[in-house]
Amino acid sequence: MRHEEAFKRLPDLLDDRDDAGLLAHMRTCADCQRQLFLLGRVDRMLRNSASANAAVRRRRPTVRLLVAAAVVAAAAGVTFALFLPQNAQTHEFVLKTASGRSVGQAVMGRSDARNSSLALTARGMPVNRGHLFVLWASDDRSSMQVGRFMVDRSGSCRARFNLPASHAWRRFWITESGKSAAVVAST
Repeated sequence: MRHEEAFKRLPDLLDDRDDAGLLAHMRTCADCQRQLFLLGRVDRMLRNSASANAAVRRRRPTVRLLVAAAVVAAAAGVTFALFLPQNAQTHEFVLKTASGRSVGQAVMGRSDARNSSLALTARGMPVNRGHLFVLWASDDRSSMQVGRFMVDRSGSCRARFNLPASHAWRRFWITESGKSAAVVAST
């Protein structure tokens, strides 16, 4: 079998139409082997694409239904948010070093029935000893470690923490990680 004729008949091998002459040529011709390999890849991609498109066409009514349900849910959420009474109280405070320099500010508000949310923005934290710090909180009865946070090279970061809403948190302070007595800043 001549190379040109075999090259034209390569797609027959993809359809399992075995021809002894074509297979004999394939065993010795590297160009035809490479072309058959590439044709096989294209064939698989086309078949996968066709089956994926068919699956999408079968799922379209379900997707439309889900999108409609999401729109209705979003509208209901906006309605509840606008018309239900809001008693969201926020408390803002500033964290200062012992010299009085402001290095952070935080906003504390209610995140859900059991938690208060604290959003901390730090700027100019001392980073000469490291980049990891610990935020602490206390009320009239107890104190607790709120969480750890890292700052970038300039001493800045944004972090969000959750605290139990069952306490009236009055005081906050920041220490170096691993050194709870080394207070960097406080309210």
